[in-house]
Amino acid sequence: MAVLAARGGSGGGAGLMAEELPGRRRGPRRPPGSPTGPQEVRHAVLDAAATLFALHGVDAVSLRDIAARADVNLSLIRRYVGTREELVLAVFAYLSDQVARAVAENPLSGQGFEPDTVMGQWTRVAGALVIAGRPVGPSAGFNPVQAMARTIEEGFGLDPRAARLRAAQIVAAALGWRIFEAYLVDAGGLGDVPLATLRDELARSARRLGATPWPSPPDPQPRGR
Repeated sequence: MAVLAARGGSGGGAGLMAEELPGRRRGPRRPPGSPTGPQEVRHAVLDAAATLFALHGVDAVSLRDIAARADVNLSLIRRYVGTREELVLAVFAYLSDQVARAVAENPLSGQGFEPDTVMGQWTRVAGALVIAGRPVGPSAGFNPVQAMARTIEEGFGLDPRAARLRAAQIVAAALGWRIFEAYLVDAGGLGDVPLATLRDELARSARRLGATPWPSPPDPQPRGR
């Protein structure tokens, strides 16, 4: 903090000079437009972490990387989000809520595949957590499976329990395809089929599954029997 001290000169005029108070140091200033306040900082950190996790993998990204992308001081991550482990779980919960809202607003659509989409980010973070044996947060509440179940119940008239089962199956297929897409295309000899066509068929099969009651109808018999 600066104070102004008036000192008389030899010509009788007053001169002004700034002096620093002892024991006070200025903290680093953030550039204009940087996130400020708990909510802005937290959202910026979670957005930055979600993007970097999806692009490079959860374990390959440092807190310093996240702070740089979010344009916040490194110390603010711990203050407003928590430890690194708490940050990873917070990103998963943050993305889960966004995917659930997207499902509620645009039911049974593809929801995106690439790392720059919310669904693509959620899939990659969820996969990393499960493979590493980490918890993925609470199973109840507003999450993508519950959002899908509501959509199925309202759109196709299934009872609540059947809707929850079909929703879980649809989300399982969506996660599995996105995680293993490259392998599945190669293993199935589907390289000659446009990727957009394969992804559209995944969404179409999800709609058919969502309309299927439970208990399921009898299995179709193979030809020749």
